[in-house]
Amino acid sequence: MTKSSRSHFRSADACLALIPALVSGAVVLLLSAGVGAAAPGTAGAAGQDEHPQLPQGAGRDVMVRVCSKCHDPELAADQQNDKAGWKGLVDQMASKGADATDAEFAQIVDYLATAFPPAK
Repeated sequence: MTKSSRSHFRSADACLALIPALVSGAVVLLLSAGVGAAAPGTAGAAGQDEHPQLPQGAGRDVMVRVCSKCHDPELAADQQNDKAGWKGLVDQMASKGADATDAEFAQIVDYLATAFPPAK
């Protein structure tokens, strides 16, 4: 074996010794980047709700999924409408490109009308 081939083997051994550290670093990086994070609108890794201003209820998850594609879904918490008012707003969002089925839009309207009714 020549001197240069021995140094290549030492270099390869040094590279192999780095693999565990590289793998550990990659795992830490992936975890800090949020791989495996909770779905939108659900409790995050710390167990806290990502949208605390949105009360739990039927249609909430659909609303968060659909509305968060364009804006913060908590914008709805600043408004109070009856069912017709929420339907008009949801129809407006649909005309601007909100992507959902008719049944999902109906769920969103029902959720919003229940969660954020007009002030009495």
